[in-house]
Amino acid sequence: MSEHRVAQTFLELADTLVERFDGIEFLHVLAERCVELLGVDSAGILLADDQGVLQLMATAGDQVSGGEDWAAVDAFPMRLRTEVIGSLTLFRTLPGALPPQTVTLAQSLANVATISLLQVRAVAQDGAGAERLRTVLAGRVAIEQAKGVLTQQLEIGVVDAFSLMRTYARNTGQLLSDVAEQVNARSPSVAGLTRVSKPRPRW
Repeated sequence: MSEHRVAQTFLELADTLVERFDGIEFLHVLAERCVELLGVDSAGILLADDQGVLQLMATAGDQVSGGEDWAAVDAFPMRLRTEVIGSLTLFRTLPGALPPQTVTLAQSLANVATISLLQVRAVAQDGAGAERLRTVLAGRVAIEQAKGVLTQQLEIGVVDAFSLMRTYARNTGQLLSDVAEQVNARSPSVAGLTRVSKPRPRW
């Protein structure tokens, strides 16, 4: 793996204090980088909701929920001291233990993501940070609904529907959850969704 790419990933995951922080996009980037850097077939990010129940928030690689016969599954807690906010789970089609350096990098990615998300929650003393983290969980529902809308309207797959929304959000500088809400509302403001181009680079 490229040391530059690893360093670049850590910098990206640490940058959560932007005004329009997109938590859903952040989690998908984390999952994608895990597949890219750790040599696994798939990655899933789970976050605990207000009742402590883990919710699948983002995936990358082969579909986690697609019925694959995984030969190995490794879970890394997203934890800071005694507070656990979720789990980073890696899936592989080949059996065997992960190399020690891969384990170290995986836990480091989980750690920096945890610190970044908790920083978002704590950034405002008036509770706005906590609300932003709850919005990440709530946004997942809107995104799943919007995937269904697009698959029916455009007769495309779920993966393609999500890719369209994600690219459109990046190109227009919107939050992914905001785009999803517009899709669900059949808003004319997202009429150009099917004409998106490649997303602008994030760095």
